[in-house]
Amino acid sequence: MASPGRHVTVLVFPFGSHPWPLANLTLKLATAAPDVRFSFLNTAKSNGVIFSLPSRAELPPNVRVYDVGDSSPDDHHGQMKHPGELVSSFLKAAPDSFGAAVDAAEQDAGTKVSCLLTDAILIFGCEMAEKMQVPWVTLWVPTPSALAAHVYIDVINELRRESSGGDASTDDDNDKSLEVIPGLSMMRISDLPNEMVNDRDTSRIACMLREMGRLLPRGAAAVVLNSYAEANPTPLIADLKSKFKILLQVGCLTVSFPPPPPQSSISDTTGCLTWLDARDPRSVAYICFGTIATPSPSEVSALGEALESTETPFLWSLKEHVLAYLPEGLQERTRAYGKFVPWAPQGQVLSHPACGVHVTHCGYNSVFESVAGGVPMVCKPCWTDNMMNGRMIEEVWGIGVKVEGGIITKDRMEKALEVVLRGEEGKEMRKKVGELRERLVEAAGPHGSAEADVKALVELISTSRSARCNSSNLQQSWIALIA
Repeated sequence: MASPGRHVTVLVFPFGSHPWPLANLTLKLATAAPDVRFSFLNTAKSNGVIFSLPSRAELPPNVRVYDVGDSSPDDHHGQMKHPGELVSSFLKAAPDSFGAAVDAAEQDAGTKVSCLLTDAILIFGCEMAEKMQVPWVTLWVPTPSALAAHVYIDVINELRRESSGGDASTDDDNDKSLEVIPGLSMMRISDLPNEMVNDRDTSRIACMLREMGRLLPRGAAAVVLNSYAEANPTPLIADLKSKFKILLQVGCLTVSFPPPPPQSSISDTTGCLTWLDARDPRSVAYICFGTIATPSPSEVSALGEALESTETPFLWSLKEHVLAYLPEGLQERTRAYGKFVPWAPQGQVLSHPACGVHVTHCGYNSVFESVAGGVPMVCKPCWTDNMMNGRMIEEVWGIGVKVEGGIITKDRMEKALEVVLRGEEGKEMRKKVGELRERLVEAAGPHGSAEADVKALVELISTSRSARCNSSNLQQSWIALIA
């Protein structure tokens, strides 16, 4: 049972890939700190996916799952809102919804919260923690490069003003390097999330992210990265460490290094692994653009045409409504060497010997799954941190190529597939991704850097001496613990 006064309450941002890393971190910490109680607060819909009701009985005894009210998932016509509208609606109602859930968790536990662990995007957690007089610990899920961009948002805005002379920005302006930011010399203004560049003064999300970049350095007792020190430029990590009170890199929380071997009996309801078993080694293009991002209809059609013209064996995970964008008759014509599925066990697919390339939107978790499988990438960044990830893949790690011009055409995709699957450059990419994989296997091992930072985080959350401790004093003691 959890000891009195040690009660970590976890607040989740329930969109995209964000819930899973925080859920996995919670389970990791709960296993390592059995005397600490963990209350996991998330919307009912997201909780239903991550912790289904039957599976909750198998959770560690010190973990409890609570549903948070979700204000308005649909508009008044019953149609799903645009993702940006959903996020805005959620953020508007979240402080009150989470506040009520925290009260319920405290009452149920019979002890006050001693530490607030939240997704970094939920910046109201800072004020909530201050009112409760407890430390605020945050998890940053996307690439650390994007976190640096948010911290330096004022510098970036000034850079854009100087390069444009106060006028509307041009393509040359957007190609300007971010070398003024430590560790981001390879990045361009065009790699920044759209909400930072175009919607920075009007979007609720943009305003929230700008405030987050300013608040985390002074308000967060610790910032935890869903990443590895070995995967990022040394100047970038050194600078982030100088900005935050504590910076911990606990590894990619949704990917195992090394991954388990593919097994057709595990999570293979669509027969993907059995299908791959019949393919030649490193011959298959696995295509998936994540759960939210979708290329335009013309790009989907062009990708299908490229696969057909090159007769590239492929496994394509795409939503049912996107099938309508494919060229007429394509499914039948490619049946001998292609497979369309509504969902695939991605980690298992990428670790299969037949997988030769991953055509991806460059979501951070998907990138690490590719690395874990030793598979180079063809990159079609779509939004948020995707562009920065694509730049890292191509120019820093050298383990993939971006689609020329950022827009899929038949010719561009034919060229990219030829380079990665059949060219000498592709062989070099495969070698480099294997080398990166080995570095991360070591980092994730029992004596690696990620495991050391997990232990440090366990120590931090386990040494709260009182549910009403002074957060600033605790932050100082935590710094001394890991110095």
